[in-house]
Amino acid sequence: MDFLYWLLCILIGIIPAWLVFRSDRKKNISIKWLPAILRFLTFFLTAALLFAPAFSTTKTEEEKPLLIWLQDNSSSIKGALGKDSVAYLTKTNSLWNSWKDNYTVVPMAFGSDLNKDSLYHFNKSGTDIANALQQVVSQYQDRNIGAVILASDGVFNEGLNPLFAPLGNSFPIYSLALGDSTLPVDLSISHIYANKSVALNSKFEIIVDVRAEKLADKTTALSLVHNGSTINTTPVKINKDRFTTTLRFEVKADVKGFQRYTVLLPVQTDEPNVTNNRMDFFVNVIDEETKVLIMAAAPHPDVAAIKDALINVPQYKVSVDVTGNVPADIANYNLVVLHQVTGSPALQKALEQMPVWFILGNQTNLTAFNQMQSVMKINGGGNPNPALPELNATFNYFSLPVSIKDVIARMPPLQAPYGNYATGAGTQVLMQQKIGSVVTNYPLWIFQTGAVPHAVLCGEGIWRWRLYEYKNSGKHEVVDELIRQTVSLLSVKKDNRSFKVFMDKYILSDNESVRLYAELRNDNGELINTPEVSITITDSLKHALKYKFEKDDNSYMLNVGLLAPGNYSYTGNVNYNGRSYVSEGSFIVESVPLEQLRTYADFDLMYKLSKQSGGSFFTFNTMLSITDSLKQNALIKPVIHTEKTFVSLIDKRWLFIIILLIVATEWLLRKYWNL
Repeated sequence: MDFLYWLLCILIGIIPAWLVFRSDRKKNISIKWLPAILRFLTFFLTAALLFAPAFSTTKTEEEKPLLIWLQDNSSSIKGALGKDSVAYLTKTNSLWNSWKDNYTVVPMAFGSDLNKDSLYHFNKSGTDIANALQQVVSQYQDRNIGAVILASDGVFNEGLNPLFAPLGNSFPIYSLALGDSTLPVDLSISHIYANKSVALNSKFEIIVDVRAEKLADKTTALSLVHNGSTINTTPVKINKDRFTTTLRFEVKADVKGFQRYTVLLPVQTDEPNVTNNRMDFFVNVIDEETKVLIMAAAPHPDVAAIKDALINVPQYKVSVDVTGNVPADIANYNLVVLHQVTGSPALQKALEQMPVWFILGNQTNLTAFNQMQSVMKINGGGNPNPALPELNATFNYFSLPVSIKDVIARMPPLQAPYGNYATGAGTQVLMQQKIGSVVTNYPLWIFQTGAVPHAVLCGEGIWRWRLYEYKNSGKHEVVDELIRQTVSLLSVKKDNRSFKVFMDKYILSDNESVRLYAELRNDNGELINTPEVSITITDSLKHALKYKFEKDDNSYMLNVGLLAPGNYSYTGNVNYNGRSYVSEGSFIVESVPLEQLRTYADFDLMYKLSKQSGGSFFTFNTMLSITDSLKQNALIKPVIHTEKTFVSLIDKRWLFIIILLIVATEWLLRKYWNL
């Protein structure tokens, strides 16, 4: 096409040029061919502009491979390097200088988060290797990542295990292992699991993971301390050099408010790190009553099972109604459980603004059920389906019991309504229905949060689950916990205060920023943020810090930053329409010495990380060999980017000027020659 275009333009230019030449050669002018050439150029360029084609141009650019140097900037690296700190910096700079001609080096530091500043401060209080790698993928996913050089001791204390972190883009990780991997004598508390909030006078469990290194055949004891007094002790018998065990305490919450508990292990002979022999944690003991009404179409074992699961928790006050009538005091309940009840229009109206847990069965009127809620719709009826539970691994509305997978896999089916299921917006499925060996998309246990939360258990027979769990394990732990968590999620009390200051969490670690939020509502219940909101935060020594909230959309937000460990109280104040509003609360900042829980390097993790990604493993002594390894990796190479663009001649304005100049030149010559 380009050839034909230029041929046509040449022909259009030649014809008038030949006519001009034939006329001018008979005249007395010094350069007879010049006007013809000018006429040819005029018509040729004009034709080129009139047809205005687009011509392609190709531009190539070479992108060097990116070498991302991920430096662990946590405080444990300072001890890992020790006297070799200066030599390490020298070697690092030498490597970077040798790479600059063939690679683009991007140095980054990480602790809990990733950043490009403060590369060698070694002062971060946490280490999240997986998050650092994932952020690299996120920030450079469209670039030519040649390799990531991970300089770390391999000890992570936050986030996912980096060996199982989903990284998406495939790139080799060259592990530069720092520190000493020799296992010292060590007795440590690695994790504590306990509810952050419990009801007053209830019993709760504290689970402690204990680790021991090089202490085979030793016997020690784990102590639980509350308010300075030891309330329980359990023996720990260590039977091998690399020993781990899990111990449990059952504690009664008999004091209201934030309670500090301490777990202690005695210091062992020749144990260099004693910081991890002690760990503190807090539990918020709440004195609140949650009233639950179970309404059933008829007496049923499910009703007894739910009641038994709740009645041992002092926080819950459970009532049962099988009369079919709407209780006069129904509005006083925090949650209504409807077991195969869809009820009259009066009941439906009474429940419009109340949290409800629906449990479906043979007696459920599906038409009325569909009208009462927006969690899901079921079109069908007839004989029920025996539906086995299939756990949804992505469920995150509340923490699931540790052994739930094993327990649920051995449960009998529930009798679920037959039909087509359609879930509503804002829902999350806890379990799906498994019909025979086929896992369906139909929910078995589903939640919908929002202004008025709801849940639906699509089947009767949960009482059998309690029996089967007791038969298999001698307890009702998992099924009862699922019932309690469901009730807890749905029965959260609605806060109708005009002004409130609140937090996402009230027990924080000393490496978490303290964030507070405030909401102010006008007389119509609408959120506003017109007036200024102030807050005073006071520590246990009565030192007060005063702040002003920032306006955020139609509410308020304040990021205080990091605070020292201790107990804090706050008082928020605002003046609106001539009235003063106050909101008070308290929170705790815990001291969690994450970087001191383990002081020896994990070379095994660093080696596995490099091996599974196609990289190589190095130590401080061999780190200068990274260059040779990079050169030998054929996958680390430049990428040639080719960019093809199309240019239209009509966009070139300078061609118009050239045509005008050519026309003007021919006109002046003819005037000069008196033609």
